[in-house]
Amino acid sequence: MLSKLLKHEFRATARILLPVYLLLAASTGLFCLTMLLSDKGPDLWALSVFRGLVIAAFVITIIGAGLVTLALMVYRFYKNYMTDEGYLMFTLPATTGQLIWSKLIVAMVWSVITFLAVAAALALAVTVIPFVDLSGLRETLDYLLSQLSGGQIAAYIAEGAATALFGTLRTFLMFYAAIALGHSFANHKILLSVVFYIGFSIALQTATSFGGVFGIISAAESDFFSGDPLIWTHTLSVLSIAAALVLTAVFYLVTHFCLKKRLNLQ
Repeated sequence: MLSKLLKHEFRATARILLPVYLLLAASTGLFCLTMLLSDKGPDLWALSVFRGLVIAAFVITIIGAGLVTLALMVYRFYKNYMTDEGYLMFTLPATTGQLIWSKLIVAMVWSVITFLAVAAALALAVTVIPFVDLSGLRETLDYLLSQLSGGQIAAYIAEGAATALFGTLRTFLMFYAAIALGHSFANHKILLSVVFYIGFSIALQTATSFGGVFGIISAAESDFFSGDPLIWTHTLSVLSIAAALVLTAVFYLVTHFCLKKRLNLQ
């Protein structure tokens, strides 16, 4: 049943996100063309205005691609499970876990595609901006690669991928948990969902701040940072991944419990 849910969800979301990627590609192409021709045309006020509009459109498209992806994934969860569609969705021969994961898997896949599309657009844009000098960046990368072994590079890549994975999962599940909690009440469901999300955000920021300060003080007292930089950077990465994993599990369990035991569609 999960495969059928995924197929339906990919089709529904592709109708919106594929045009967004086409718009991003068109905006990137126009930006690159404008930058390449900027030094070859006459210095006219109208051309300067046009160039400014193209740059603004490119920036808006870059930001908009990420925001549309996030908003669409959250909206699909709300629309399918919390509105009248929920009466149909929860009668399907699917477990609560399958219903949640059908949204999460699709959200993660589209998030990766959006990230790659935005990264490619930015990489192309940087190469054609006349006043950007990439030599310093290349020298820095060459130096870092010369100081790290293949295993260390692989470890950093794996840690970065895990951090991005669980961080993205946590982000979506925090929205899902807030929506599910808000809709476990009889009245003011949307308002309560917003309140729960704000509460989660404040609690997370507070815990992160206190944890960071406490960790820095403890590390300074134990001379943790005076050791091998490779060791403490890997340690911090692992701790960050562990924290994201715990939060992901907590938000998943809250979402699962509310959808299975507390959901109120009235």
